[in-house]
Amino acid sequence: MNLLIEILFIIVLLIIVISNFIVRNLAKELKNVPNKTKLSGFEIAKKISEKVSSNPPHIIKKKGKYLDHYNYERNVIKLSPEVFDGTDIYAGIIALNIALETDNQKNKIAYFHKFTSFMVILSYLIIVIGALLNNSNIIHFSFIIFILAFLIEAIFMNQYGKTEEDLEETSKFIKTEKILEPYEEIKENTIILLLINIATLPYRFINYFR
Repeated sequence: MNLLIEILFIIVLLIIVISNFIVRNLAKELKNVPNKTKLSGFEIAKKISEKVSSNPPHIIKKKGKYLDHYNYERNVIKLSPEVFDGTDIYAGIIALNIALETDNQKNKIAYFHKFTSFMVILSYLIIVIGALLNNSNIIHFSFIIFILAFLIEAIFMNQYGKTEEDLEETSKFIKTEKILEPYEEIKENTIILLLINIATLPYRFINYFR
């Protein structure tokens, strides 16, 4: 049983490493593609959140790469400088995705991101305790918590609010409001949204201490 847990843990780590590689390369590519609407990430987040939220959030700039997120408890969107000020497709995609989480019907997404982040912190603490006590059972328990956090992000979170109807409605909204152009040409690059939650899982808890 312990061997199976170790194998699963290694597989999860490999997936996270590969996701980081893909996200960083795709981000680098999309940062060189200008958004023809010339809207900054801040403007996009503001425009969308005002449209979908009954209580529009504050939008602030915070240092940190790939740590853009919506804090539902404080009703604040925190964007990195490259997204907040960016007028490229990467900034637009990230700002769009985060602003959509302010929709009252979708704010569970932000809740579960926080939940999995603290699951990761817990797994780190338990693995340290296990190492100090030289107890393999405690260490394997920490692996299980980390794996569960990964599964929530990889399976549940990437499906929530992304039915075919939801995606079609979002696509129509982007075109009508002229959020991203040319949208059809970069539509497939929204894969970055599916991978970024996995790629940042090991260190996303930093969001809640800054």
